Amino acid sequence: MLYQRILTAIPLAIFVVWMIFFQPTFIFFYFILFIVAVSAYEWAKLSGVSNVVLRWLFAVVITTLVWAIQRFVSDYIIWVIYIAVLWWFSISYYLKFAKPKPASSNFKLEKLLIALVVLPATAFAMQSIHAISISVDGVMIKQGPAWLFYALSLVWVADIGAYFSGKRFGKNKLAPHISPGKTKEGLVGAVVLTSLYTLLVSYYFDLNTERAALLVLLSIILTFISVSGDLYISFLKREAGLKDSGNILPGHGGMLDRIDSALAAMPVFLVGLNLLILTGT
Repeated sequence: MLYQRILTAIPLAIFVVWMIFFQPTFIFFYFILFIVAVSAYEWAKLSGVSNVVLRWLFAVVITTLVWAIQRFVSDYIIWVIYIAVLWWFSISYYLKFAKPKPASSNFKLEKLLIALVVLPATAFAMQSIHAISISVDGVMIKQGPAWLFYALSLVWVADIGAYFSGKRFGKNKLAPHISPGKTKEGLVGAVVLTSLYTLLVSYYFDLNTERAALLVLLSIILTFISVSGDLYISFLKREAGLKDSGNILPGHGGMLDRIDSALAAMPVFLVGLNLLILTGT
């Protein structure tokens, strides 16, 4: 299994880095649309949609919705992102104590409706981050790809910190009814490692002391909120009686299994980046 995970992870990581750093934003957006389509299909499955055709229909609807909003009513994108941010912060407290209902394949409309906000918001946030440019001595410099890579890698660093800290010191369960393997000690380890990582990143972006401190603060918030994304998808899988959201990525499960943390982190990162770091640049 580990060998299979590695064989999938390496070319996947190379492809994602290539898309982020070497493709223009409009091409990158179509890559995001593919991720949205697969994720929407899996979300429909977790929501109890048993018919494969209806799952793909739902995927097409959400993907078309994302494309149409971006193409025709882009002024409303920020509101979709704000709504998703509020939802993630609201659900975070609930997930700590939530008890999934007994596994069932029954259709649940409310879960589909949540996807109509969460998936588009993540797509719009990633596109917006990728498109960021700042003015340096009157010259526009595109920093979006670097910021997006930082945001995504922060999630990965948080996972690494949580895994090793939880394995070494973990005793107190974080959300025992949803993910018994996650511990409070693991979360502390994730916060420590992401904070150190962010201090290094602040030098790359040439941030002054104040903005470096604000970026560390933002990284701590993202670490917590990324755990909420992970827990929520785990919550959906438990109620659906499934171990993985899909099997599109050998050794890794489905698309939602890979982007669960990013679903929550990307909208929050975009809002925090604009409010705390890029203001005035």
